[in-house]
Amino acid sequence: MIAKTSRYDALDGLRGVAAIAVMIMHLTQASLFKNAYVAVDLFFMLSGFVIAHSYGTRLLRGMTAREYVKRRVIRLYPMLLISLLIGLPVLIQARAIGISTYPTRSIITGTIYNLFFTPYISNFGNAYMATADAVAAVDSTIGELFPANPPAWSLFFEMVASIAFVIIVRLSRPTMFKFVVASGLMFVIIGGLTSFDTHGHGIVDFELGFSGRKIDGGFYRVFFGFATGVLLYNIRKSGVNLRIVEGLKQVLRNSYGLYLVALLVFLFPMSLRGVYPALAIFCVAPCLVMVGADLSCVSTLETRIARFLGWLSYPLYLLHFPIAQAVFMLIGKPKESTTVPILVACAVTLVSAIILTRYVEEPMRGFLSKRLTGPSLTPGGMTDRNPG
Repeated sequence: MIAKTSRYDALDGLRGVAAIAVMIMHLTQASLFKNAYVAVDLFFMLSGFVIAHSYGTRLLRGMTAREYVKRRVIRLYPMLLISLLIGLPVLIQARAIGISTYPTRSIITGTIYNLFFTPYISNFGNAYMATADAVAAVDSTIGELFPANPPAWSLFFEMVASIAFVIIVRLSRPTMFKFVVASGLMFVIIGGLTSFDTHGHGIVDFELGFSGRKIDGGFYRVFFGFATGVLLYNIRKSGVNLRIVEGLKQVLRNSYGLYLVALLVFLFPMSLRGVYPALAIFCVAPCLVMVGADLSCVSTLETRIARFLGWLSYPLYLLHFPIAQAVFMLIGKPKESTTVPILVACAVTLVSAIILTRYVEEPMRGFLSKRLTGPSLTPGGMTDRNPG
């Protein structure tokens, strides 16, 4: 049996499962886990919850904003750097074979922007998971904020929310609730306007933030998710018992049930004109966070699985796209099954994530922590970084 600690192991595992779903969605071009993009909203909520747990009390008791931001940058930056260094030659080769419209100067400029957590706004685009022999039609209006590693867009908003936490943590619970409602309402409004502008119909588009045309909506998206996570942590810390949480905990019983529900949410094959992702983001995701925070891993195996998934989630999220694109360009063949490239990409990503995290990223973070900060005081040893 594992002794109970203040570490939220089930939430670590949930984060890992969500990262795997995002990877599979990208590799299969949404043939599987069509709604896995709502995992980013879950990431933002988990981030708000975890950062409130890890830094909330310390900020209120005297930790400086500068010290806090340094710790956040050290947590997030090394793996971002690694992923961009991998993605840069992949994007250059994609440009050479015609599956990217980014000119060389934009590839270089965009990557330098991204090295500073800064989005690069353009009207160029990539053909995702395309083969070297099949020059796909490239949507030149995409304008990915992070051209060399498109999923890294969420890291920009993660840093924005992390900095804003210095203010959010000092809000009263009623004020924070109003902030959550206001940002959520604007998230829906901007999603509706984006859909109307892009498609000419009233379906709400919740996939905001990843491109230049959708960058404005990304701020409302992250503030809703992040502030919701902080609010949920404050509610739990205050000892408020929510009946729905108690009921769901009895149904799910353990972390495996939590992971299964999350996968089913991501697997649902339809949007239902934006109604389904709205339910997933505004109703299901907060419940998953609260239930996961209240679930305890009761065996050594369950705990190890949860912690491994949490440890792997961030590198898996940041590394899968450039690695998979390289695999597809190397071994993918036009008009043939993509099963082999997908399996190879998953395997290479998994192995790369483990090796690069253990032998490159963690030593880099350790070095930076020694040089730039004092000893870490994260409560319960919980991982305070998220893919989103």
